[in-house]
Amino acid sequence: MKANIIKENNLYNIAANTILIFREKVNVVIFSVALLLFLGLFSFFYGLITIPVPGGVFGFYRMVAPTAFEIFYMVFSSIVSSLIVTITIYATKLKIKGGTKGKGASALGLVTGIFGAVCPACLGINLLAFGNVFTAQLSFLIPYILWIQIGGIILLSTGLYLVAKSAYEKKCISCSVDAPSSALKKKSTDNAVLDKKFTAIALLVVIIFAYQITTVFGKSTQINTGSSEATLITKSGEKININNVIESVTPKAGFETTVKWNGIVSKMVKDGVLDPGKLEGILTKRYKQEMRPEWRDVLAGRGTNLSINSDNAVFMMYVLWTFAKHNENGILTDSPFAKNFKNYDIGVGRSGYGDTSLLALTPSQQAIAKKVSENAYRPCCGNSTAAPDCSHGYSALGLVELMASQGFSEEEIFNTFVKFNSFWFPETYIKDALYLKVTEGKNWSEVNKEIVAGKDYSSLSGSYKVKNYLKSNFGI
Repeated sequence: MKANIIKENNLYNIAANTILIFREKVNVVIFSVALLLFLGLFSFFYGLITIPVPGGVFGFYRMVAPTAFEIFYMVFSSIVSSLIVTITIYATKLKIKGGTKGKGASALGLVTGIFGAVCPACLGINLLAFGNVFTAQLSFLIPYILWIQIGGIILLSTGLYLVAKSAYEKKCISCSVDAPSSALKKKSTDNAVLDKKFTAIALLVVIIFAYQITTVFGKSTQINTGSSEATLITKSGEKININNVIESVTPKAGFETTVKWNGIVSKMVKDGVLDPGKLEGILTKRYKQEMRPEWRDVLAGRGTNLSINSDNAVFMMYVLWTFAKHNENGILTDSPFAKNFKNYDIGVGRSGYGDTSLLALTPSQQAIAKKVSENAYRPCCGNSTAAPDCSHGYSALGLVELMASQGFSEEEIFNTFVKFNSFWFPETYIKDALYLKVTEGKNWSEVNKEIVAGKDYSSLSGSYKVKNYLKSNFGI
């Protein structure tokens, strides 16, 4: 008798019952519609499709195509989520007809379906809307993408099992059961072990994921710049003065360059792409910075060389940002974002995108600018400077184009790129310098800046590897 009960309730019979559900054409239709909706939802989250809206498009964009595993994840999650929806609707119909005991349909399956559908939104993708790019502040999840995907797969599988079992037994697993008979109680006892296994797996996934996330918010030692004695002691016993490293990466005096404005700013003002009054308003209201005399000189065309320091970092960002977004250059107009940014406006002049001939490059200069921009990243995302999708991306592109036009070499442009990025993202490059000192014994001045500007150190994922190493080994 016991063997018969187990046989009646094993996975084979649950699967067989699920197949029988699809003998009804209406369930096939429900599944097909749900599958199209989930595939569309995942394609939207992964940037495979966008939705046209007045003023641009609405959707997500990624520089790299989905990996084979991500494609599997999308297809698997869409199919399983559709099965959950179909079986839940079927079970709900049975309840309405009086065939299902309980006061509600299985909620866990639907919840896990939603979990599986929403999670891809945090995979380091950017939102394109109304001619602008918005990056969700979920970058802390980047190191745990694989955990999120695996967790989604397991939870979806658990949800499918529960709703399929509910439909097979004609009772609701995740809700209260109406006056169960002694036979039903015995039946539930026989299935307890199998239920516990699935529940334990789902719980384990949640615990592991929660543990991974809590490490992001855990306490860590902060870099103390107030003491000249702040040190990092390596495993070999070497003492590294942290403040010396900070000063080498972001010196108090900043960096003076030999890169010249050459009338670019005054031309921007003349053409209406940069309004000094609007820029001053943003600096004072948003950043609480008063316009300095030397900045006014730059806006008036009297400024000569470019410089970067902790005081003018925002000012430089906006001026270079405005230049790059308006300058007609193939790096910008051929980028994947170009078709979505006809009316791009950052509030310091007029809207526009690659619409003004501010600075023309020769073929050789363009080749250098293209090579550098394609291999220079910033730690706010995973995109290169050749695909600007934020303020710092445009600013860096403007710097690269300006230097290329003045005959600077690739090495010189990479060096200057890192100097400017260091004041835009100081924590990233200070930790890069500490990491390279610890792992390779190199001072910041000895480090190849082309390598630092690359994906391994300047991208979001690369900078996280460095930061996680320092946190794990030194509590920084």
